Amino acid sequence: MNVGQLFQRYFNDWQKFALVGLGALLVQLAVGAIATIVGFIMAGPAIISMIRMDYLGLDYGPGQVLGFMGAMGGFVIVAVIAGLVGMGLANGGMVGSMVAYRRGEDVGLGTFWSYATRHFGKMIGLALIYSVIMLVTALVNIIPVFGQIVFLLWAPTSFITLGIYPAYLIINDGYSIGSAIGKGFEILKSQFGASLLGGVILLLFVAAFFLVSMVPIIGSLAIAIFGQPLVLFFFVERFESEVRPQFVG
Repeated sequence: MNVGQLFQRYFNDWQKFALVGLGALLVQLAVGAIATIVGFIMAGPAIISMIRMDYLGLDYGPGQVLGFMGAMGGFVIVAVIAGLVGMGLANGGMVGSMVAYRRGEDVGLGTFWSYATRHFGKMIGLALIYSVIMLVTALVNIIPVFGQIVFLLWAPTSFITLGIYPAYLIINDGYSIGSAIGKGFEILKSQFGASLLGGVILLLFVAAFFLVSMVPIIGSLAIAIFGQPLVLFFFVERFESEVRPQFVG
């Protein structure tokens, strides 16, 4: 893969990639706003009631405590569901936009939303399976030092091979979720060295983004709008140029 050429293509078409990142950012902001509003509606009355009782010097009764716990529990459930839907829309839109870009299709907010609404369900399913895998493999952290080092390398490597690559195969090649995850494990097994190198590259991206994020507001916006599409574009191109030629299908 010619990295210099890849970055040149990215900068030549930066407006298209920026629209992809903007689409993901708008989804994330919308989900955050909805979760906040729903949380206030559900938990607000209970919180206000408890504040009022504090002001009057009254003790909390079982009703207030249970009401508050129920409201917060409901808010957590709503927040998790909203987060999953938002994540599915953002991932479906971004990966789908990369597919469209590589096919020579027009890329914009309309493209992002079209792929997002078509594939968000599969992206949610993929994310849930990946989360279970990460929870299980996180047990390696119980081994002092060695476990943390292994997990530090495993987390970005698995994110690429069991996250980005399967998502791309689902949208671009029409794989089922199970088949895409299976192909990800196959890639991890047959191309372990290259997969590990990909994880190290992702860590370098993360380190660079951390430095950029130190610039208040502007840094975070730059990462969301430009950084997310850049990482995705890089690994999609790496998949097509270096990974796919090693397997058929």
